[in-house]
Amino acid sequence: MLVVKQLPRVLAIDDGYFKPRQKGKAILVGVVSRLDGRIEGILSTDVKVDGLNSTLRIASMLSKSKFRQQVSFILLDGVNFAGFNIVDVEKLHKKLGIPVIIVFRKMPRMQKIKRALEKFKDKKKRMQLIRNAGEIHKFNSIHFQFHATDLKTAKTVLRKTIKYSNLPEPLRLAHLIASGVSLGESTRP
Repeated sequence: MLVVKQLPRVLAIDDGYFKPRQKGKAILVGVVSRLDGRIEGILSTDVKVDGLNSTLRIASMLSKSKFRQQVSFILLDGVNFAGFNIVDVEKLHKKLGIPVIIVFRKMPRMQKIKRALEKFKDKKKRMQLIRNAGEIHKFNSIHFQFHATDLKTAKTVLRKTIKYSNLPEPLRLAHLIASGVSLGESTRP
């Protein structure tokens, strides 16, 4: 079991708005925060809409930053960004050596996801990336998956980061910033 330090940092990541069926890129925003809520910094990068580069872009974004050695956990707002640019959580952990916790506001509807993936030539690969993210658990009113940590530690990180809403505060802030940058004003998480 991983021991949670007094004030470890998390990197919480969400994507900005993009038009459905749009080609091009979408912004990813990362909020580096201590578990007590103090914001330490903001990171950003972009990913291809419906591409498969989110894993490498996230790893590169953190690796090149001054926050690399401080981050103890990565929180993702879902396992996919910019449409179906799905994060390979195993590869992300392997590249960074940091546990990953994936948070969902609602239980994913797998049948709907499978139907949406039908348009992709590599639909089996994308579905496997989703499966590799692990079993889905419930915590309060959210759902989550985790990789390279244990259930107790993942729940501890969630409990310590949920402050003002149902979402972990760093994820809520990442959403507000990403939507504000991409739309000109923030949207409700």
